[in-house]
Amino acid sequence: MLLDIHLEQCDDKGEKLERLADIGMPFNISLVPVLMLPEHEVFKNGVYKPDYFYNKNIMTLLNAIPKDYPHVSFGQQGFTHYCPECYNTWDAKKNKFKQDPWHENRCLYNKKKSVVDQFEFMNEGKKIIEDFVGVSPIIYSPPNHQYDQNTKFSALQLNYEYLATKGVINISPYKEEGLKILPERKLGQSGEIFYTHYNEIGGNLDAYTDI
Repeated sequence: MLLDIHLEQCDDKGEKLERLADIGMPFNISLVPVLMLPEHEVFKNGVYKPDYFYNKNIMTLLNAIPKDYPHVSFGQQGFTHYCPECYNTWDAKKNKFKQDPWHENRCLYNKKKSVVDQFEFMNEGKKIIEDFVGVSPIIYSPPNHQYDQNTKFSALQLNYEYLATKGVINISPYKEEGLKILPERKLGQSGEIFYTHYNEIGGNLDAYTDI
């Protein structure tokens, strides 16, 4: 079995990541590249809270992991992990979005994104991870599990080994058009690949170390 941690909201300074790494068993950390860029406009225009980026301790740990914990691999979640068109559907009266904006590769409400568009932001995000962490991500996790054929084609061109998708039913990993597809399940479900958002681990770390 494998655990894939989607590192988004960080509710500590990396203590949970370090404890998992110290166990010595393989797991994956899927990063949002823009969260490595505290000066990026997404923290200034309200998309994310001004302090939502990875804190200094997390960044130091991520940089040290390839050398200190070679059994830990890295994945990538898009580039910014949001859709500008859907983000602009905020309904002030109802205090919520009319459309879920937390996808990037595939939007259910707007024009399909071309291979060129997807390749460009995926490649930009990949380079950021390589620059800050020093290794290439091997898993591509489409934000909000939304992807299409153009996503898969771009992932192949960018040499990702795996594409992670939401496992609605319990099926084993499989190959599709040159990619190894990882159907990810949530804790408590049956499966081989499990994912969690970092802030969801909370005080339940032992359950995830069992994976």
